[in-house]
Amino acid sequence: MTTGDRIEASTYEALERLGEAGVPVVMVTGRPAGFGYAFMKMTPVLAVVTENGGVTFVREGRKLTKIYGVPPASLPEWRRRMNDAAVEVMSKVPGARLSSDSKYREVDLAIDWNEECSLSKEDADHCVRVLSKAGFLAVRSSVHINFGPPHFDKLSACMTVVRQVLGGDANDLSQYVFVGDALNDAPMFGGFPTSVGVSNIRAWWDELAFKPAYLTERPEGAGLRELIGHIMTLRAR
Repeated sequence: MTTGDRIEASTYEALERLGEAGVPVVMVTGRPAGFGYAFMKMTPVLAVVTENGGVTFVREGRKLTKIYGVPPASLPEWRRRMNDAAVEVMSKVPGARLSSDSKYREVDLAIDWNEECSLSKEDADHCVRVLSKAGFLAVRSSVHINFGPPHFDKLSACMTVVRQVLGGDANDLSQYVFVGDALNDAPMFGGFPTSVGVSNIRAWWDELAFKPAYLTERPEGAGLRELIGHIMTLRAR
């Protein structure tokens, strides 16, 4: 959705057109729950999956409801373990630190490797190994290494949305389209038969465990708008 570090007005407009056409839109991000709550208030999306599936916001009339990827009662213990793991990572990888948005997270945490910090890919992968060894699901996006309880990911959260919000069959995702641009979108590319990568996904192409079925010609927000334009053309036929 973003172009550089911002969402362009034309991208918001494209999302509005989808909503007006009756196309349900679900946003999926590794960003924190606080980001998702704000986005639900500002856009016509039906749901927002945040923290790589850790916290999902859905609309119930005028009310926003949260679906957690783990039982809420288990969160204090998970938080303690994650903070301990973050300290271990920062002691082993010089320059590694928690992302600035970690304070707004409820279920996972994130190590910054390529947003406000600048770690090498090798150091970032070392962080992933340390966190995985400690029992967490750790995935590297284009800017962060998200880690948390090994009980959810973007795909599992989206399957919950399909089942509980859209009333669909979570084992048949063929009628839905996923579009993404990051390493941690690989499970989604593998899970959605109709998956689209905006063209800047080529930067991570060789590292993707699952690759998108289609690529847009344009990168970032322009690529998303390209896809939305195509969807609107199909609906007009």
